[in-house]
Amino acid sequence: MSIIEARIKNFTYDNDESPTLHAIDLNIEEGELVVLTGFSGCGKTTLTRILNGLIPYHYGGILDGEVRILGKNILDYKKGELAKYIGNVFQNPSDQFFATIAEEEVAFAGENLGMDFQTLCEKTDAAFQTMQIESLKGAKLSELSGGQKQKVAIASTLIYDTKLLFFDEPSSNLDYEGIVQFQAMIRDLKAMGKTIIIAEHRLFFLNELYDRLIYMKDGTIEKIFLKGELTTEDCRRYGLRAIRYDSLVCENPSVPKQAVTHIEDLSVSIGRRELIKNLSFDVHAGEITAVIGKNGRGKTTLGKVLGGLLSCKGYIGYGTRQRQRLKTAYYMMQDVDYQIFFDTVENELIPSSKRKDESYLQQAAEYLRIIDLWEKRLDHPQELSGGQKQRVGIARALVSNPSVLLSDEATSALDPGTVKSILQLLKAINKKLHITIILITHQMEVIKSIADRVAVIEKGQIIEESSVSDLFTSPKTDTSKNFIGSISSNTLPEGLSHYNIHTLKQHETDHTIMRLSFRGDVANEPIITQLSKSYNVEISILYGTVDFIQNVSFGKLIIDISGTEKNISSALHHLHKMPIESEVLGYVSHHN
Repeated sequence: MSIIEARIKNFTYDNDESPTLHAIDLNIEEGELVVLTGFSGCGKTTLTRILNGLIPYHYGGILDGEVRILGKNILDYKKGELAKYIGNVFQNPSDQFFATIAEEEVAFAGENLGMDFQTLCEKTDAAFQTMQIESLKGAKLSELSGGQKQKVAIASTLIYDTKLLFFDEPSSNLDYEGIVQFQAMIRDLKAMGKTIIIAEHRLFFLNELYDRLIYMKDGTIEKIFLKGELTTEDCRRYGLRAIRYDSLVCENPSVPKQAVTHIEDLSVSIGRRELIKNLSFDVHAGEITAVIGKNGRGKTTLGKVLGGLLSCKGYIGYGTRQRQRLKTAYYMMQDVDYQIFFDTVENELIPSSKRKDESYLQQAAEYLRIIDLWEKRLDHPQELSGGQKQRVGIARALVSNPSVLLSDEATSALDPGTVKSILQLLKAINKKLHITIILITHQMEVIKSIADRVAVIEKGQIIEESSVSDLFTSPKTDTSKNFIGSISSNTLPEGLSHYNIHTLKQHETDHTIMRLSFRGDVANEPIITQLSKSYNVEISILYGTVDFIQNVSFGKLIIDISGTEKNISSALHHLHKMPIESEVLGYVSHHN
């Protein structure tokens, strides 16, 4: 049964000359999970707004066509009636909040629809438990991190028995742990028979869940992939993000070492709540330093302090006084809407004082072309997609020519092509102008691409500092190990799931399954060949990954070893003497 039927010839926003959508012919079946993806500005968000009823009730425009929800024309629903059947989570959760306290926000939908008090309390408690955010019940929404706000917004959709759930870039503000939780929740919702539509750039966590993946381009449906059809080659062809987190490509940034900016004994409190306590770390001038940590651990607070938006106690090398930091640094907010003020994209970059400054105008025009928004320079920023608005915010930061540039999750909601171009731009600026960049992120691919150093934050303190290569190859804390686990999982790859691995050797002919982890020059040595020749064992490589961080290679192999018990024992003894971490995963019968 089709729960959504869309026949859209054209849709044009008010004041736009050309349509945003055209030639959309789409049925969505009850219980399906459908993913909408494509470059920023391709029409994902607009299509979502039409399918969930926000258009025409909340956004103006002309729709040439028909959309039916549960067999009824969407125009025949009374305003607010669709809330009984549809739950929405926006890309920017703050846009949908009505309350000031997290618990009140989650309960709002049920209360608004007349749910009795006892049921409302039970549903609210269950939603917080499902999202594992019980500790946030009494928290002020304004004090939550972006990831925490996202979780509260998701929890609010669980209050009532909706048929349809829409998510717009749900992972954009979530760290890896939050994404895993969201993934599990989607599985549960799908098992309950919910119909789910997700507009998303990051595909790795949805690859095993979707029924159909719809690739959009230039306002229409370009390609539809059924479950399991999307391949890594397809991702390259269409410019999509990787479907496997461990397939990310690393670059090798090299920025000369310069003086160090010390940040010592930094403390920040709001009222009686201490957000950061005695935080200290080093930022090498002219380098790119990434700050990572779980949602709600102080990353955004730290960014605002370093950018001069919050006062603090302690020492900051480039500006102990707040006013100094405001002049020296530029803080790009996680929520880009807070830094958009003017009526056109062009005006966002060109203040009135610079309208006769030819060099400045040329620079602004260059950035508009680099971020691929030159054709939209006269458009209102609020008419742009979420990804496009983020690019405007980034360009606005860059034209201010700061000595220290702070980026708070600036690339989280962008498509792979745009992310790559922005990262390349940041790297080029860092290299040519020696601007010190501090990236606040939970995206490991960003860190791998351009960062020189990493600082790990936990409970308002820096718990680990290292080069990027050291972090990936030798993480010291559980927090950093969890982050590294997001791209280098210790679980058996999906392609080997058919192996019936048991912990004890059951037969003399059983093969031994091992994981080898290595770094540095060892990666270039013929380890497998040496073991096979020297100890008369047969070795098959079942799985392998090799990556490079700042010219240091590291990787993992999963191998199948067979031979006599004595020969295998000798081979393992040889491995233990090498700078290789080896682990026996188990044993398989020879017929596997």
